[in-house]
Amino acid sequence: MHDLILQYEYDFFIAEFCNNIENLEKRICLNFVEYGQSGNVYTRSEVIDFLLNMKNDRDVDILDFSKEELCEGVFIVHYVSYEKLYDRYARRTSIWKKEDDCWKILFHQGTICSCPL
Repeated sequence: MHDLILQYEYDFFIAEFCNNIENLEKRICLNFVEYGQSGNVYTRSEVIDFLLNMKNDRDVDILDFSKEELCEGVFIVHYVSYEKLYDRYARRTSIWKKEDDCWKILFHQGTICSCPL
């Protein structure tokens, strides 16, 4: 499970995955919410629109990934991302929920940080 959710997080940085509406609809819960690095709150449809328009992969490393089961079928993950293009680190948290035998992201937050760990 650890490796699967980690790969799912990486998928959102890959243009080929994100440019496919079926991939996004299967991977993102209907009531998904994101608190972005900007402090803005984004809905599922806003995030899908953004991801569908990704032109290139985002060269991002995921560091210090951890996962904890909150209850059956619900995990919270924490990690630090390093986006090479902007030389920028962010602390990230996602909540993943098993829905219809698929893992879907329910919540995500990214917060810029100055130090990687």
